Amino acid sequence: TAPVTGGNFVELVNNGFYNGMKVQRSDGFVIQTGDPNPDDEDKPHGVKNADGSPRELPLEVFALEDKKPTYEVTLEDDGRPLSQPKLPFSVYGTLGMARSEDNANDASSQWFFLLFDPELTTAGRNLMDGRFSTFGYVVEGNRLLSNIEVGDVITDAKVVSGLNYLQSPAKK
Repeated sequence: TAPVTGGNFVELVNNGFYNGMKVQRSDGFVIQTGDPNPDDEDKPHGVKNADGSPRELPLEVFALEDKKPTYEVTLEDDGRPLSQPKLPFSVYGTLGMARSEDNANDASSQWFFLLFDPELTTAGRNLMDGRFSTFGYVVEGNRLLSNIEVGDVITDAKVVSGLNYLQSPAKK
């Protein structure tokens, strides 16, 4: 439901981008990492393209009633505040792509696990749905998330299955 976001994440994992990276946020709401320069405000907070420009991904949301994802606009800004995404922020361990609050299209390499609490993040009525790209869920070992703290290190990230479904974009 988020092919650009998911493909970007898989590419960064396969290139070892996250290996050795520290967890930068763990506050009971989300666990977040992926900022290559978390302590330096003067450096970019995402991955760069080959030409040195910042890589920026469009917001990508696939609503239930749509035939393809909506890009570059939140569902609310698209005039559909009650629309529900196919992959909602509705379970502990939802995987989302981080972005600035004021720019829907500046995601790059930072991602987060939502530590879902149904009282704070009611499915269908939360502030996350339609505002952030969702591209997965933890399906095994989600209790581990409650033990992750700021400073913990990703020693080695890898895609263990499903790479055969990944399609590279056509070359122009």
